[in-house]
Amino acid sequence: MHTVLFAQAQIPLQPPRQQKTSPNQPPVPKTQKADLRIDLGLILPQPRFLLDRTVYQTIDFVDESHLLVTSPVKELLPRIVDDPETDEDRMVKAQLIELPSGTVVGETKWRLHDGWRYLWRLGRGQFLLRIRGRLSTFSPLEALKADKPFVDKELLIAEGAFKGIGVSPDGTFLQIEMQEQPDSLKGDPGKLKQRLKTKAIFVEQVERDGSIVYQVRGDADFAGAAAVPMLSAGLLDLVREDSQHWGFEWKPYGGGQAVDLAGLETSCPPLAAFVSSFEFIGLGCRGDVAHSEIGAFDLEGKALWLMVLAGESNSPSMKTAAQAGRFAYSRLLSIMGSGPSSNTPETVQGQEIQVYQTSSGRPLAKILAVPPQQAGLNFDLSPDGSHLAVAEGRTIEIFNLPQPTAQEKKELQHALSAAPRPGETRIHLTGGDEDR
Repeated sequence: MHTVLFAQAQIPLQPPRQQKTSPNQPPVPKTQKADLRIDLGLILPQPRFLLDRTVYQTIDFVDESHLLVTSPVKELLPRIVDDPETDEDRMVKAQLIELPSGTVVGETKWRLHDGWRYLWRLGRGQFLLRIRGRLSTFSPLEALKADKPFVDKELLIAEGAFKGIGVSPDGTFLQIEMQEQPDSLKGDPGKLKQRLKTKAIFVEQVERDGSIVYQVRGDADFAGAAAVPMLSAGLLDLVREDSQHWGFEWKPYGGGQAVDLAGLETSCPPLAAFVSSFEFIGLGCRGDVAHSEIGAFDLEGKALWLMVLAGESNSPSMKTAAQAGRFAYSRLLSIMGSGPSSNTPETVQGQEIQVYQTSSGRPLAKILAVPPQQAGLNFDLSPDGSHLAVAEGRTIEIFNLPQPTAQEKKELQHALSAAPRPGETRIHLTGGDEDR
């Protein structure tokens, strides 16, 4: 899951405990060797292309014993009549891989028309696929029984372009933001000036009579709706207290009482993302160093921990194992002063991936992915949090992770039981807090 990112039941607020802070990150495991390597003969573009915003590769666990890997394919593409000149057509190959054998049990190819993200893991073994303005879902393991693991079912066709898609940590709540076809302004005979309209819808995955269905929960009419940290029951709002302090608020849908949560001291506006239905991560800055501090918080108002990361970095991304209370955090290590727009093989020192236990902040693994990819989709955690998969050149490497401690198991059970129940209230968001 990435950072980007009203129901009547009120969340109980407990007195916040003091943040566990450290001027430096606690010791982490040294970069370790893989416990399993799967050579798929992957072919990736040159390193400089991997450092733009194009998504070239994705890795997702389907379950603990299956991976879904997508990567580019070099082949001639037949011409499409009336294909827009702005299209950037390419082919990617999707492979369903059995673990630990590495056997490819299903394979297909998709023709894409742009460089944006095209695949998201959802709940209940499903995936969301985007090809241009069409969204569809498929269940690779369920459909594998009929030897058709990639047969998909249409979910939505957008009239305009997608501007963002957000998925909750459990994969059941979708934020789909679209740019609708613009309206020409009155009094403009040349129709050169146009007004862009942004619309978002919120869709929830539910199980009904033994089938998985998707129902619309609501909508929003402002840009950036797909990046708001949201769950089925409510959303997380940022409140600027002063130039160095930001607060978090939990806002149930439907006009329920907002709950003040722990805040973050940061010299830049923080980024926030849910890593479970009870906990979220905040990213902040120390001085002029972006994304140099990371902390975990929960919906009872507790600041669980806060640590400072060494070095300059950009392009943060996350993958979660919500039911295991773990998340993996990726960042590009860069030289002083460089940012995402200026990433090159000369300015990027590597892609660091670290795995943390959410409740305690205990580092579980540190991996350097080669080659680094700015899109940050070249790794994933297994649903049970026991394995990390990372793309390393031509291969996929699997790393075994330490077991949780007795205290971490206890904290996980509390997080699972204290999470707000999925909501049913109709959601309508506008740019103003009072309308949320």
